[in-house]
Amino acid sequence: LLTGLAVLRPDLLSSSAGAHAWTVGAIGMMPLAVMTRATLGHTGRPLVASRATEAIYALCLAAALARIAAAFWYSDLLLHVAAFAWIGAFLGFVLVYGPMLVGASRTAANRC
Repeated sequence: LLTGLAVLRPDLLSSSAGAHAWTVGAIGMMPLAVMTRATLGHTGRPLVASRATEAIYALCLAAALARIAAAFWYSDLLLHVAAFAWIGAFLGFVLVYGPMLVGASRTAANRC
C-alpha cells in the first residue's frame, strides 16, 4: 500500500516508505520470531513468550512504525527512535536468549 501510494502521490510520501515497511517490519520481525521460537523449542523450554520477549517484539514494532512515520513526516527524531528501538530489540534478544543458547539445554541436562 505504501509503495502504491508513493507512486500515486510522490508529493505526499517518499518512495522508500514501502521498502522500509518491508525491511524493518516484516524482515526484522520474522527473524526475531523464528529465533525466539527455535531457541525455546531447542532448549526444552515452554513455548511461551515472556515479558522480555514481548518487549523485544514491541521494540521491533516501534522501530518499524517510527521508520514508516518518518517517511510521512521526515524527522531526525523519528529516525533516531527507529534506530534505537531496532538496536534495543536485537540487543534484547542477545541478552535474553544468548545465555540460553550458550548454556546447556534443559532436555540435554535432564538426560544426563
